[in-house]
Amino acid sequence: MKPPENFHLPRLRLRRPLVSDVDAMFEYGSDPEVARYADWPVRTSKDGMEEGILRRAQQWEAGTDYYWVITLPEEDRAIGGISCSLESDAAEIGFLLHRRHWGKGFATEAARAVLTTALSLSRVNKVWATCDTGNTASIRVLEKIGMKRDGILHASTIRPNLAPGIPRDAFSYVLGRGDLI
Repeated sequence: MKPPENFHLPRLRLRRPLVSDVDAMFEYGSDPEVARYADWPVRTSKDGMEEGILRRAQQWEAGTDYYWVITLPEEDRAIGGISCSLESDAAEIGFLLHRRHWGKGFATEAARAVLTTALSLSRVNKVWATCDTGNTASIRVLEKIGMKRDGILHASTIRPNLAPGIPRDAFSYVLGRGDLI
C-alpha cells in the first residue's frame, strides 16, 4: 500500500511534484533563511532540479521515498515540500516551507497529514524525524504533531549553510503507531 498522491487538507493541498514546479521550488530553495538548517547547500541555480523531480518519481514508484509539494489550493503553486522515506518498519519525515508562509501553521498541517498517513501504512510501526537543535520552528512543528523528543544526536549532521564541514547536533523525534493522538 502506498500513500495518496494528493492530500486535500483544510487550507492546503499536497501533491506530487511536477517539472513545472521547478521555478517555485527554486524560489524557496534559494532563500538562505529557508535553507539555513537544511543538509544541502542553498540553491544557486536550477541545474539538476528537473532530474531531481524525475528521480523522486522513480523512488515513489519503488516505494522507498514519497515527496509532495505543499500548495495553496487556489494557486496550486509550490510553497514548500514534505517527504516521507520508508526503511524497514519505520518512516522518516522532513519538511520545508517558503519563508512568506512561515508562522501560519502550514508546516504543522502538512506534517500531521503525512505522519498520520505514514502510521496507517501496514509496514510502518514508527515515524521519526531529526532537526537541528537550533531550529526552534521545526521543533515546535514536530511537538505540535505529537512527536516526542527521543534524544540528541551529537555531531550528526553537516549543515552547509551554517557551519560548512562541521557536524552539528540534532534532536531526534519519534512517534509510534500506538502513540498517535
